[in-house]
Amino acid sequence: MLRLALTLSALVAFGGGARADEFGVLKVAPGVEETFYNCTACHSERLVAQQGMTREHWADLMVWMREEQGMHEIPPDELDTILDYLAEHYGEDRPNFPY
Repeated sequence: MLRLALTLSALVAFGGGARADEFGVLKVAPGVEETFYNCTACHSERLVAQQGMTREHWADLMVWMREEQGMHEIPPDELDTILDYLAEHYGEDRPNFPY
């Protein structure tokens, strides 16, 4: 019974099932899942979290990774979600830098 209560508490606390550590150091917020799984296909999420760029710079980096590094094509709607997430949580002010 205690285990069920703890599981239900975690579901409520982390928005429907995302554990705090499920996405490594990335901030759990809308867009984290798409960002985590697309980015960690090639590198650690820490590399993402250490950056601090504008949305435009993130977009330019995505183009570079696709054209020069062979990154897979991300559907436009999913790419917008990822860019929105990155710009909000890993922008120039670096509000979620993992110290």
